Order: sequence, then C-alpha cells, then structure tokens
Amino acid sequence: MAEPAKLQLFVKASEDGESVGHCPSCQRLFMVLLLKGVPFTLTTVDTRRALDVLKDFAPGSQLPILLYDGDAKTDTLQIEEFLEETLGPPDFPSLAPRYPESNTAGNDVFHKFSAFIKNPAPAQDDTVCAHFRRAPIPAELRAVRRYLDSALQEKEFKYTCPHRAEILAAYRPAVQPR
Repeated sequence: MAEPAKLQLFVKASEDGESVGHCPSCQRLFMVLLLKGVPFTLTTVDTRRALDVLKDFAPGSQLPILLYDGDAKTDTLQIEEFLEETLGPPDFPSLAPRYPESNTAGNDVFHKFSAFIKNPAPAQDDTVCAHFRRAPIPAELRAVRRYLDSALQEKEFKYTCPHRAEILAAYRPAVQPR
C-alpha cells in the first residue's frame, strides 16, 4: 500500500497569534479537509509578524496555502478542485454538488448578500449585521435564515469558525458608519 500524501494547511491566525483567525477562504479549505476525512496538519500563521514559515515554499503568497507532499498550492478555488480530483471516491467522499450550476447560483446570492456589509463569510453575516448595523437579518428572509442556521448546526463549521470577537475585529476597519 502506498504511503498517504502529507497534507499541511496554512491558515491565518487570530489576534492571539495561535487560534484560527478570520479568513473565509482559510475556513472553507479547513472545512473541506475535515469533511473529506483526510489526515492533515493545520498551521496557523500570524500575519502581523514575519512570514518566515512561508518564505521557503510560497514566498509572497497569501493564505490559505496547502502543501501537498511538499508542493505548495496557493489559489483557493484551484486547491478545492485539486482536492476533489486527488482525494475523491472511493477513498474519500465527493464534495462536488450534484448540479454544477449550484455553485454559480450559490456564489451569486452569497456575493450580493455579503456586499451589504463587506463580509465574505455567509454564516457570519448575522453577527456583523447585528453588531455594526444594529440590523440582524430580517425574519422574512427565511431561506437566508435557514441557510445560516443550517451552517451553525454543522460541527465542521462550528469547529473551523473563528470566535465572534475575531470576526468583529476583522470588519471593524472596513465597516463604514451610516
């Protein structure tokens, strides 16, 4: 039997420099690896300090970064595609949607909704809206509420999501007062 590939995911660290920080792309790849059930090493990178840990294999790259058997991958969407192609059935579950249009439709709704508060992580929109805009997501938007509530029920989402204070700190400089 062949030795399994060595996977290491580098993600943004939180304000404390150690826990997982606010980076929707990092969170997305972290969740993909958890859902795939593949063994990997998670490394948080404090972006306020020297990025020496990345200079040897991905100089100038932004997080997240995936090392796959020593080969650096730096584009989030390409990493997702690579993981689906490389770590697919029968050894690992497929995470590809049944209908490819689902990605496009979901991304379109997601981007338009997120633009309201400049927040790229849909399940965190309610936190940011309620805190900075004093306007939680309206109850009439039942499908959006159901989507957010559903995300919060998933252990992979809860495990990979940064703390509320981290989310608010990330958006404090970007949110313009009204």
